[in-house]
Amino acid sequence: MFEVKFGTPKPVTFREYCEYGNQVMDIDLDVRFVGKCEVSEYDNARYANDEEVSFFIKSHCCEILQKCLDNWPEGKSVMRSRFSGLDESFSAELKNSGINAKTEIILKNLTEDSQTLYDEALKVVTTQPTDFGWDHVNFDTVVSKPEGTYMVSPAFLGFKYKDDRVFYKPGERVEVDYFGVASDTSYHVTVNAPELRVEYGSVIHIAFTMPDHDVYISIGAQSVMTCMPGNMGITGMMGMNMDKPVVSAGAEWTCPLCGAGNKGKFCSECGGARP
Repeated sequence: MFEVKFGTPKPVTFREYCEYGNQVMDIDLDVRFVGKCEVSEYDNARYANDEEVSFFIKSHCCEILQKCLDNWPEGKSVMRSRFSGLDESFSAELKNSGINAKTEIILKNLTEDSQTLYDEALKVVTTQPTDFGWDHVNFDTVVSKPEGTYMVSPAFLGFKYKDDRVFYKPGERVEVDYFGVASDTSYHVTVNAPELRVEYGSVIHIAFTMPDHDVYISIGAQSVMTCMPGNMGITGMMGMNMDKPVVSAGAEWTCPLCGAGNKGKFCSECGGARP
């Protein structure tokens, strides 16, 4: 068994179905995905070795994901569906290509224009502040806030809740993982909750005790790569403030899709282009 990390350098387009009560809206959105596959076996007649299987997954991931999204059940929201639905579809398509693998989509990121479009659509179709939107893709449906609970709300994408829920009673222990970690980047987690414990690594693990108010999680990030003098800080992906790295030919760089370190024109892990 071996693992293949992949990412979509170009956005994949899908039709999003927004429904709240009697109001319905369909919008076209563009999104980039980051995922991984644990390959257990493959057709030896079609693939000579593990490297060929890895290359097939990385080079065809956009095509496979586009097919999965095009075949998504009509009237069902991609944004509000669990990751597992897309995971299973991706694995099924790989099986048709002679590869048995378990897929996990670990991050979805809307393009800036699509994020604006989706936010505007939510304003049109809902009047209640209970919609989870893009950040809370662990949930299939919109649920009302249970009495006596408070909400945990991350500031941007890439979070996964251990308990697959965002509402907690005061005193409950909350655990959240952040998967959008890149190398050559320094992170700092801020949470307005007591008994906070943060473990930094390839995944940032956040744990705290739920207080008697809503909790907001934010992560500041600062690139530690070499930058040109005078380069101004910019607002990075997912609301993080960071310095924009300057990547010259032959220099090491970090893939913005999967976080892998590279030296060539394309990411050796997911196939993404050098920025």
